[in-house]
Amino acid sequence: MMNLSFINFIESSVMLAFLYLFYELVLKKETFFKMNRLYLITTLLFAVTIPFLNLKVNFFTGFESNSDLIHKLSGFRQSYYNLNAVIVYADKGKFTWNSFSDYLSLVYITGVFISIAFFLFGLGRIIILILKNQSKALGKYKIVETSESIFPFSLFKWIIINPDKYSSEDIKQIIAHEKMHAFQLHSIDLILIEVLVILFWFNPFIYWYRKSIREVHEYLADQAVVENGFDQIDYQKLLLNQVTGNRFIGLTSRFSYSLSKNRLKMLTMMKSKNISKIKIALAIPFITAFVLFFTNCEKQKSETDDLKETKDKTGLVIIDDLKSEEEVFTDADIMPKFEGNDPDEFRYFIQKNVKYPKAAQEKGAEGKVFVKFTVGSDGEVKDIKVLRGVDEYLDQEALRVVKSSPKWTPAIKDNKAVAVQFTFPITFKLS
Repeated sequence: MMNLSFINFIESSVMLAFLYLFYELVLKKETFFKMNRLYLITTLLFAVTIPFLNLKVNFFTGFESNSDLIHKLSGFRQSYYNLNAVIVYADKGKFTWNSFSDYLSLVYITGVFISIAFFLFGLGRIIILILKNQSKALGKYKIVETSESIFPFSLFKWIIINPDKYSSEDIKQIIAHEKMHAFQLHSIDLILIEVLVILFWFNPFIYWYRKSIREVHEYLADQAVVENGFDQIDYQKLLLNQVTGNRFIGLTSRFSYSLSKNRLKMLTMMKSKNISKIKIALAIPFITAFVLFFTNCEKQKSETDDLKETKDKTGLVIIDDLKSEEEVFTDADIMPKFEGNDPDEFRYFIQKNVKYPKAAQEKGAEGKVFVKFTVGSDGEVKDIKVLRGVDEYLDQEALRVVKSSPKWTPAIKDNKAVAVQFTFPITFKLS
């Protein structure tokens, strides 16, 4: 099940950074271009999916329960299952995390829409260029000849070129180059990375990933052209004559991509020894660590367990005799939806509707009220209890606002609706 939050995006960004730096420092200078392409694509997909997945795997089984490291790791992951805290200030004008996250969400969505606009604009230009010019078949490829002053590029089976700018021999080499992009399905890679650029537009490493994937594509196409019998010296001269031009959008492969110096270097470089392929194994410890730490796995112990441990120490009354008419789960194949959104969206409902009781303010009462409730198989919120109270007025306000919840979409486990239990704290703070 997917779980979306700012922490997930931060984790994904951290993974992208480490995995890309590994490529830059260890693999980039090797001539195993197919291996490098595979590494870039797989680690890119890995980094943008693992933090957003809830996997029913307990990686920490077998470790000592009192291990400080394991306790910290499992405790960090618990925030994905229990709802995050809601902070209520007596001074309603105070800036809270919820309001800050709203601003972040607005900025993120704005960036996504801007990125989509650029993508669609570039894609529209390509489509118009293909439709308004005649094309001729060359096997399973389509050669689109245009009079516009553009540099040759390709997208899937379409190869766009201005024949007036090149000699017949140069055109053969350019078309051979672009055909290799099409044959090796480079357009699929480029579309994938452009979609991810839209979603992760704020992350600089996604752009470096895009640049490196384009580089590897060009190295692969150059290598194939020379291996298919074209004269290497003539081909190098053609590369030297190319200069950087405008790119429609990132999803096109372009012969004159501004890598001429690096491409010439790679053409003349001695092939890396096969033993060098073992370098990619050095990434395994990083990937294993990311899976252990960033995957949303089964909890080691729940927040209510911590509460029970502190019962005798604090003297606070803990109500933990939640009895339900149906079996209650703490996780499901599909978690309940609050107004069509993830469960964490319920916090915003609480934030908007909870009120700091005046009687509690006059008493100077503040603190964290832990509330536990069940979303039944019928979507109704029931079995609402205060697990740890602070003040009678604060406790009653916490119960009131949770009881006012509208109906949820129930959870699904083993293809049937089930009841799921949640725990979360409401923190009351005086100005």
